[in-house]
Parts: sequence; structure tokens; C-alpha cells
Amino acid sequence: MINGDISNETPPRIIVTIDVVVQSDVNTTKGVFGKSKTSRTVTGLNNAQLSKLWNASFNYGLAIELAAFSADGWVQADVDKLMARLDNRGGNPFNYAELYDSFQDLVSELPYRPNLKAVIDLPNQVARYGSWGLDLNNL
Repeated sequence: MINGDISNETPPRIIVTIDVVVQSDVNTTKGVFGKSKTSRTVTGLNNAQLSKLWNASFNYGLAIELAAFSADGWVQADVDKLMARLDNRGGNPFNYAELYDSFQDLVSELPYRPNLKAVIDLPNQVARYGSWGLDLNNL
């Protein structure tokens, strides 16, 4: 809002990968013809990271998107379940959640997001996002 006028301005956005805020187990099942299928199960929440994200979104007016990757074994039902769990707790820092096929799909659309400020991932994986990659401790 500028001088009392309604504005269509969108808040700056950051994307946080799911591995930053949850602990999970990887389950691998062998299928027909030797094909294996990977799935993930949330075993716990990283409350310290969730608190940092909540404070950052409140202090800086950020919109935060949760990103998961089906190539890593995540499915939309698990992401929705996590969002509902965080909503029920009353401390959900995420405004949006998205399931991408792989991190390459996310990387390919980064240049087309003008309000994107950073992609938060684990410290050993931030380089794959180029100049957008950031560790939560450096936010």
C-alpha cells in the first residue's frame, strides 16, 4: 500500500526445501523387474529451523514456499499432510507448498520468478541453485 492506495505488489519470496525442516526416513521397495521405488516418511520436525523461518517471515515480510521433490521420494499427500500438521500446531511459516519432479525443475524456473530472493537448502546442496542458493544460518 502506497499513500493509502491498494497495491498489487507481492512480498519477496523465499523457497525452503523440505529437508531443511523435517527429519525423514527413506523407504525403498523392490518392484517387478528389479525396479525399486523410493518413498519418504516424516519422522520429526526441526523446530529450531521452523522458528527461524517464522521469525524471518514476520520480521522481513517474506512469503515462504515449501518445496519437495518427487525424485527424492516425496508425494503430494505427504506434503499436504505436513502442511496440515504445521497449520494445526499454529506455527506454520509456509504460505505455499509445491511438489517438483526434481530440483532441476525448480532451478529451471528460478530466472522467471522476479520476487524470489533465495532458495534455502542444506549447506551441502545450496550451490546447485546458483546465486539464489542460501543456507538458513546466512538468511
